[in-house]
Amino acid sequence: MKSNTSTSTLNRLVLSIESTTPGRFVVSNAARGRRSERSNKMVENAVYAYIRAVRALGRTKISTTEVASALSLPVVEVNSALSSLKKKGVRAMNG
Repeated sequence: MKSNTSTSTLNRLVLSIESTTPGRFVVSNAARGRRSERSNKMVENAVYAYIRAVRALGRTKISTTEVASALSLPVVEVNSALSSLKKKGVRAMNG
């Protein structure tokens, strides 16, 4: 009898028994979707550091998609971090 529940590829993990290093490993089942305050802070710090680095190179314009791509983050998270930075007084440069 078939089950009515469908499985998502996001809920499956395929592990290989082949390894180049002997030893054990741990697979974490951390909750996805909600970010803790610490990881939000980490994203904010990463975005701020990337923007400062770009400014140090003399660039005055940058897009959120470029920041997201460089940091391998979703654009939504970059926008959230930028919003938080603006609330803290970080100003955008108009070049």
